[in-house]
Amino acid sequence: MKTRFLLFAFIFCSSLSFAQKQEFESPAKTSKQSTVLFKNLVYDFGKIKHQSEAKAVFVFKNISKQPVKLTNVQTSCGCTAADWPREEIAKRKKQKISIIYDSRIVGKFQKYAYVYVQGLSEPIQLQIKGEVLPLEIEKQEIAEPNKAEKKIKISDDKTVKKEFENQNIEKQKNKINNN
Repeated sequence: MKTRFLLFAFIFCSSLSFAQKQEFESPAKTSKQSTVLFKNLVYDFGKIKHQSEAKAVFVFKNISKQPVKLTNVQTSCGCTAADWPREEIAKRKKQKISIIYDSRIVGKFQKYAYVYVQGLSEPIQLQIKGEVLPLEIEKQEIAEPNKAEKKIKISDDKTVKKEFENQNIEKQKNKINNN
C-alpha cells in the first residue's frame, strides 16, 4: 500500500513540474549564476511584400542574480542588420534584439544573427526566415503603358470612361469641355 502511495505521489509531483508553462526557452548559461533565456529563437516572416518593413524582435530575459552584458551581435550577411542593447541588463529584466532584413531582395531567405554574451564561450544563434514576393505589375500598365483612364462626367446621371494619352490629358480635357 505504501509503495502504491509513494509511486502515485511521485507521478503526481512529476506531472506538476512538467505542466508549468515556460514563457522563455533555450537557456544560454553565461556562468553558474548567470543565465539568459530567449522567448523565441526563430522568427518566420512568412510571405512579405517587396520593400516592406521586415523587422524581427527577439525578447530575452536575464534570469540570473547578476547583471548580464551582450558583447556583440553579428549577422550572417550584409542584407541584415542588428539593433541590440549595449548596456548591462539588470537581473530579472527583459530586453530585446531587433533584426532587420533588406526586403528589396526578392525570394526566399533564411538568415542568422549570433548573440555573444559576456562569459559565454559560444554565441546564441537567432534565425529569421521568410519569402519576399516580387513586385506586382498591373496588366493594364503592361498592355498600354502610355494610357491613363479617366472618368468624365457628361451629365448628372451619366459618367463615361475615356482613355487619354498621359502626355495629352490636359489638351483632351480642354477639347471635351469646349464641346
